[in-house]
Amino acid sequence: MQPIRNFPLLDAEASARLIGAAGADEFASALLDLARSVADVEELFGYIVVDEQEPKVLMSRSLLPGVEDRVSLYVHRFYRHDPAVHANWKMQPGKSFVQRISLAGIIPYDYRTHCFIAPGFSEKLSFGWRGANYLLVVSFYGTDAQDQDALHKLAHLASMTLALLVRQYAPIAGEDAAEVIRARLRRSYSALSDRETQICTLTILGRSSADIAAELNISPGTVLTYRQRAYHKAGVSSAAELVPTILN
Repeated sequence: MQPIRNFPLLDAEASARLIGAAGADEFASALLDLARSVADVEELFGYIVVDEQEPKVLMSRSLLPGVEDRVSLYVHRFYRHDPAVHANWKMQPGKSFVQRISLAGIIPYDYRTHCFIAPGFSEKLSFGWRGANYLLVVSFYGTDAQDQDALHKLAHLASMTLALLVRQYAPIAGEDAAEVIRARLRRSYSALSDRETQICTLTILGRSSADIAAELNISPGTVLTYRQRAYHKAGVSSAAELVPTILN
């Protein structure tokens, strides 16, 4: 059998580490590390939009300062001007998309200035998935000096990332996601206490330890204690390992 040549694949071990980090606070850092190993990427940003509401930030990481400000400006001011968004809401559900957007394609001057010129980005590559009532997007920012192998690898990485994010964040149509997840966790892991089930539910929904602590009026350390205790009882090491059970 002749080997297939010139078909760029991702590092399998690095990809496995990324999958293992799904649902954890370090996922975005692991994703940026892997993206940088295959392409000239300096920043990434992922979000979901449900029913055409304001985008909800899922993750962001950068090698450069000011990423929090750029993300906030995008969500609250520039999202509607993004060329990667307009056409994608008109797509049929169940379709993926990729758009390569150069600096010249950004029309509003302040959007171009704050999110491209100031950090030194000449383009972004946006990959997304159009669900039944949601749009999920992951964008990689950098320069336009990518070769074809780098672009193919980045596309493979984006596809894997979108699948992980769909599994974690896609809304459950017609039902309250938190209640559905909580009920399925109780069904599958009866040994969990009510508080452990509650914290696992919020973690699966993408809440950070700090967000959960604020919502439940407990300390972040207490959140981590409950979470680790729940993982031990369930025989898992991350929230991502709970997801296949609650989806079945």
